[in-house]
Amino acid sequence: MAKISSPSFVLSLELKKNPLLFSVAFDELEICRAMYNTILSQYLKLEKQMKREKRYKKLIRQLKAVSKKLEKDEQNKALIKDKKQIKDDLKTLREKYHLTEYSSHVWVKPIREHFGNRVNAAVAQKIATRAWNTFSRKLFGKAKKGRFIRKDEMDSFEGKTNKTGWRYIDGNIVYKDLQSPLILKKKDQYALEIIRHLEKKTEFSFKVTSKGETKTVQDFYRVKYVRIVKKEIRGKVRLFADLVIAGYPPSKNRKLGKGKVGLDIGISTVAVSALTKVSLVNLAEQVKEISREITLTQRKMDRSKRTTNPQNFHVDGTIKKGKKYWVFSTRYKKLRAKLKEFHRKQAVIRTLSHRTLANRLLELGDTFYIETMTALAVGVSGGWRVNEKNSKVVPSNIIGSYPFANKSCRCTNKRK
Repeated sequence: MAKISSPSFVLSLELKKNPLLFSVAFDELEICRAMYNTILSQYLKLEKQMKREKRYKKLIRQLKAVSKKLEKDEQNKALIKDKKQIKDDLKTLREKYHLTEYSSHVWVKPIREHFGNRVNAAVAQKIATRAWNTFSRKLFGKAKKGRFIRKDEMDSFEGKTNKTGWRYIDGNIVYKDLQSPLILKKKDQYALEIIRHLEKKTEFSFKVTSKGETKTVQDFYRVKYVRIVKKEIRGKVRLFADLVIAGYPPSKNRKLGKGKVGLDIGISTVAVSALTKVSLVNLAEQVKEISREITLTQRKMDRSKRTTNPQNFHVDGTIKKGKKYWVFSTRYKKLRAKLKEFHRKQAVIRTLSHRTLANRLLELGDTFYIETMTALAVGVSGGWRVNEKNSKVVPSNIIGSYPFANKSCRCTNKRK
């Protein structure tokens, strides 16, 4: 029987400064980065070897041919059977070259031993799975390539349970004989309520459907595992603990409306139509000021880079091809740090603006109808939409004439 997974949510809290614990965390981040890059590199090498095999090339040609025929005849059972057989053969070939998630768990053991077992086994396995997830996207055509992580750019690691390695105990993050308390603000009632649930081990219930039968399962609030996250804010590196908690997040007592609300989301605006309000809202309008600062900073950085590296540019200003050696001035490095901070602020402001807008929309109703926006509709003026079948522009008020006209997403904020 499969393991029952209880509902969970994340509470993010900052760790109080502990130089020794922080030093250990930063060292583990670099070790995790080395593990991730080594495993990803091994996957890419084996994939390259597999793609050289004649059988692989033959199976890919067959798969493309069968898929093309299925586009014209989707109900053809013989073609569906052939496609399934080809996919099974490809899976067998991948297993032959050890292109599976389990292989990464085997490879990570000697790498962990190479670093003196300084990283917990559960953390090492999670890093191995992370490398597999990156590679699998490339393997199955969802990404063009797998990206390696540069030095000091690894920003998080996590365990599997709250029993070993980095764990949460009574308001502290504990690792071996080191510990650091979590920073709890007195006015943060949301976080304080969650901590109370953890201390009291408050019980909750949830429903699970298995083999057509629905049953109620009892559980209690507990920390499943801890994720350590590194963030650079205003030039200072800080550590946060993401507590993955079993249970339901407490209600923030928001004012919820009743009724139907229609939303037409555009590139930079959203049109809202409710029983009590009709408006056109600009999305994240506050980020415009920072966008201007980002542009100016990037210009300064470009001028500085060209001044210190004239050998890497042609006379007309275009960059030369091939391998180059770059020299960055102190001014350039300061501007780069400033640019990074601008991007962080922009992301925070954008997220906060979207969440604020979402809370305002919840006050208007409990059922939302969102018009589907496709890439083809970009640039089409209001009142007109693009027919997904023939890409022709047609009036959006024609209901029923075109399949796309009735496409909508229905969501509700009612609690069950």
